[in-house]
Amino acid sequence: MITMTCPKRVESIQCKFEQQFGKPFDEFTTVKNATEMLSMVTKKNYGYDLPRFFMWLNENPDQVIANRKMQLKAGDETSDHYERKVRAYKKILEEELTGRGVASRIGRIQGFFSNNSKHFSLDLGKMNYNKARRVAKYSPDNLECREIYSFCESPRDRLIFALAYQYGLAPVDIAENDWSKLPIEPFKYYEGCRSKTGQIWRCVTTPEIVQEFLAYKKIRGDPGNSGFHSEPFFKSREGFLDAAGISQVLTTLIKKAGYGDIVGFKPTSLRDGLEDAMVDAGLPTKVKEAMMGHAGGIEHQYGGQKKLEQRFVEAMQRLYPFISLTKTATMGGGLGVNVSVGDLNPEVQTLIGRLIEEKVREALQKNGSANS
Repeated sequence: MITMTCPKRVESIQCKFEQQFGKPFDEFTTVKNATEMLSMVTKKNYGYDLPRFFMWLNENPDQVIANRKMQLKAGDETSDHYERKVRAYKKILEEELTGRGVASRIGRIQGFFSNNSKHFSLDLGKMNYNKARRVAKYSPDNLECREIYSFCESPRDRLIFALAYQYGLAPVDIAENDWSKLPIEPFKYYEGCRSKTGQIWRCVTTPEIVQEFLAYKKIRGDPGNSGFHSEPFFKSREGFLDAAGISQVLTTLIKKAGYGDIVGFKPTSLRDGLEDAMVDAGLPTKVKEAMMGHAGGIEHQYGGQKKLEQRFVEAMQRLYPFISLTKTATMGGGLGVNVSVGDLNPEVQTLIGRLIEEKVREALQKNGSANS
């Protein structure tokens, strides 16, 4: 067996694979064929999941495809060899993963075969996956989220946490979104694309997100006229933060606040906390789905873009008291802006003040029209 050294960031699975088969996973021809048309996120998932499968088979990727070709050509009892192997591997995965996790890994194995040639696709029939969760999900409430937020030591960490909680984004969405288009005024409509699913998510800026975005932008510096999309927005001393880096920031904050021992409390739990808050705020189902980044066809329900944006702004004004991360947020009022802003910086206070003045004028005009 050949012994090699690997960089720290890939020392576990990738290094073991290289030690077993003599060269890195992504240098095999069949791996290049299978991943060349995939997105960066999907490639990373292939690079994590597939080496485990090949090490279990004790065959490198090129050998697997060569054997598959030979077996299909022979057309005898060996032609379903890899179907049987995958079913056996599925049973091993089920010992440690949920049904959803098993399905994802089996799907990538199937993708490896079919991306090399449709002729090599596996005929697995209808595979059943256990839909039960091994670990119950945890959904934090607003008080817990405020406490975690108080442990953030920098504008970067506060912004990452606010995006994960108030926008319900997964770490990969935070890492790969183009934040150069984020409005720098509270309660303004914003549209993005979820990297994880490709779905549009629609939301509205909150005071915390605006404040920390402006603060972090000053520290980070502007990359130039090309915008933030030319390179990842978030970075550390070691370099830019990818999905794993964003997840680590959130995990560290959860542990700092003393919630690390709660079973099922992970970065994506913040998304569940937002969904609970939406239910408590009584948001319409279609609006809730769109703000969570689910496919719902909301653009066909509220008319043109202007009406659509207005509906989301109203929804966030209604939701914000339930997800505010400042101490002084209240549940008051009839104007739709239900928050005290004493904890925010002067720049954001001024912006919110103007918004409240506009809402007061609108309310007075409506009352005047009604009385006349």
